Amino acid sequence: MPSGELAINRCKIVYKPDIALAMYRELASHIEQIDNVDAELFWQESVEFSYLGSQIGGLWLTYPQSIPEQSQFLIKNILNHYGDWTSDPKD
Repeated sequence: MPSGELAINRCKIVYKPDIALAMYRELASHIEQIDNVDAELFWQESVEFSYLGSQIGGLWLTYPQSIPEQSQFLIKNILNHYGDWTSDPKD
């Protein structure tokens, strides 16, 4: 890695069962209050529309590998508050 570049983690977070669009927006707002953490919502991949389903498939979390332990703890607590979730790390 060239000097001056930060190592970045990017994780795909998905809730099962789905949570509503408004809850994803609230979740992203809370997560982004943590220094150096970005949250980006992505659309669900299903082509069939359902009034009972979420329009959002999940969110991408992006943060430096050197994030403090306290920030990692806050992220997990916020994610847990909204229900059962899975994480799929991506580079």
